[in-house]
Amino acid sequence: MKNGILSSYWPVIDGHADTLVQAEKEGRSFFRYSTRGHLDLPRLRQAGIDLQVLAICAGKRQDPYCWAERLLAFWEREYQSLPPHARPIWIKNAGDFLRWEREKGIGVMLGLEGAEPLEENLDNLEKLYARGIRILSLTWNHPNAFASGSSSQNDYGLTPLGKEAIRLAEKLGVLLDLSHLAPKSFREAIFFSRQPAFVSHANIYDLCPHPRNLTAEQIKAVVEKEGVIGLTFYPDFISKKERPGCAEWLSHLRYLLQEAGVDYIALGGDFDGIEKTLFDLREVRDLPHLVSMMAAEGLTRETIAKVLGGNLHALFKKAFT
Repeated sequence: MKNGILSSYWPVIDGHADTLVQAEKEGRSFFRYSTRGHLDLPRLRQAGIDLQVLAICAGKRQDPYCWAERLLAFWEREYQSLPPHARPIWIKNAGDFLRWEREKGIGVMLGLEGAEPLEENLDNLEKLYARGIRILSLTWNHPNAFASGSSSQNDYGLTPLGKEAIRLAEKLGVLLDLSHLAPKSFREAIFFSRQPAFVSHANIYDLCPHPRNLTAEQIKAVVEKEGVIGLTFYPDFISKKERPGCAEWLSHLRYLLQEAGVDYIALGGDFDGIEKTLFDLREVRDLPHLVSMMAAEGLTRETIAKVLGGNLHALFKKAFT
């Protein structure tokens, strides 16, 4: 990280942000500095982020596939408008990933948060893959034709179509994201999938009982599948306090270090997907403050580097190269 605390370790990676959705909604550009939202490309550089995953979430929109296509067109138009030397490395294949490693510039990956844009037609996954989607979560909270989501009243688990989607994703080279799944869906998906387990953004249920957080059983399953859990900065997943801060987030990190081990933890901030923030982590440029607190806790440089990106770098390298 470029803040002096870390130097020659692994890259810094954030596994989840909704900035693309918010930028299109607000009429701003991911590639230009803005006072709105939590991050953009200039602020990523200032914060020392090396790779950012940007999610497309259709939620309960009536035309999810067309909407996803519109977001991708917005991204492509903005991306192509930049001169080549000013573009981040858009990682779509092994060659892109290796170039990002070699050139040490900023990389971006695109993911689908919830399979609603597939509209129950797996041909749409192939089309969205061709447009650059490389990460897929089956649900965004609500139940759908692929799986029961974390807010589902009836946890019916992974459906036959959900299993087909996982197998097609594996064939294409799309990484499954287990976030937002209901418990039965999570359990069935993690053991049905042949990929390393990836949970892009969630926290610890034992510390903050929220249906989006992971139970001890789910954490154990991620470890067994040699996966990674991205800890999120959303206050409601961290503490019941009115305005928690980095100190409360660190309690989730300490829990995982003790119960899972250092090799299974990452960052999954959920910036621009959350309506409120930690009081002392209001946007991506506040990340060095969190790193300073991690160091003050007595965590080693290697531990901090693994959490900030080393573990997710290893998982992405396994998944995409």
